[in-house]
Amino acid sequence: MPGISARGLSHEGRRQLAVNLTRVLALYRPILDAYIIEFFTDNLWDTLPCSWQEALDGLNPPQLATLLLGMPGEGEVIRYRSVWPLTLLALKSTACALAFTRTPGFQTPSEFLENPSQSSRLTAPFRKHVRPKKQHEIRRLGELVKKLSDFTGCTQVVDVGSGQGHLSRFMALGLGLMVKSIEGDQRLVARAQHLDQELLQALEKEEKRNPQVCAAGATASGAGPPAATEPGCPSGPPGPGEPCGGLLQPGLAAGPTGGDAYSTGPAAVPTGAGLPC
Repeated sequence: MPGISARGLSHEGRRQLAVNLTRVLALYRPILDAYIIEFFTDNLWDTLPCSWQEALDGLNPPQLATLLLGMPGEGEVIRYRSVWPLTLLALKSTACALAFTRTPGFQTPSEFLENPSQSSRLTAPFRKHVRPKKQHEIRRLGELVKKLSDFTGCTQVVDVGSGQGHLSRFMALGLGLMVKSIEGDQRLVARAQHLDQELLQALEKEEKRNPQVCAAGATASGAGPPAATEPGCPSGPPGPGEPCGGLLQPGLAAGPTGGDAYSTGPAAVPTGAGLPC
């Protein structure tokens, strides 16, 4: 499947491609939103048109992939055991026409030339436990949010669905932003809190080992010294569950349908804790 590349499209061509993709995604949203477990729990098979069920019933995964993708194996010939309905054929043709190329059209980012598993533009604490792809993403996205915040005068950033907090951690300590992270999965919240403590310990060790470098890093990153405590926040080290306390400190628990929130920012960072990105 050759696919298309947005790099060779004009601005109008990219706009039209986005319109077409959005239209197809909206039309087949029930299929796209389905997870494997829901196939069994929600009986998704019965939601397909009867003509689709007749055409697809009994096909094993390799056969289904061959017929839908049009990519037979070596020496294999594509054969349809029955006439497929036009709606299914239309979906197949549309998906092929709008599919992006699987051939990389770009070179390895310069930040990974020296070491393919470590971004040279992120310091070690922000790379720890983070895969290379995620390292690249949090750096690019974090820097974009920083630019937009500076341009618009935004003083607080909310990271909804923050997961393990990698992006929030980088924006707060690497870029000096005030960040509030929201995550509804308690397992991810617990993991984020564990990583927070690891980073705090690493920063404390670095500060003790070389306080002058840490202080310079804090100034360079924009984090600076801690600001005055906000009204209503207790002075001194925060206790568990206090929303105004230390780095990525968990906030007040939300209701059953919400998630746990924790906030970060220059006011929550110990002296010299900021890191250059």
